[in-house]
Amino acid sequence: MIEEELRGIVAEIAEIDRDTITLEGTLADAGVDSLMAMEIAVDIERLYGLSFTVDELKEITTFASLVALTRAHLAEQEAASSGP
Repeated sequence: MIEEELRGIVAEIAEIDRDTITLEGTLADAGVDSLMAMEIAVDIERLYGLSFTVDELKEITTFASLVALTRAHLAEQEAASSGP
């Protein structure tokens, strides 16, 4: 499940218990600073073969927005690979 994989990445980088990360919580509340956010993005990009734009990264403020953006990119990737 994507949400659990992302929760694990955030928890590892922020060095917090993964059970404290909720969809409603902000990444800042979880102790994630801008450098950690970039590390999280890089790990997600490597794991799923995605690429986030700087503007997209700026919009990620909650764990829910991180999950939603990742799911959207994965859906685009799947649609592109399945072709017409």
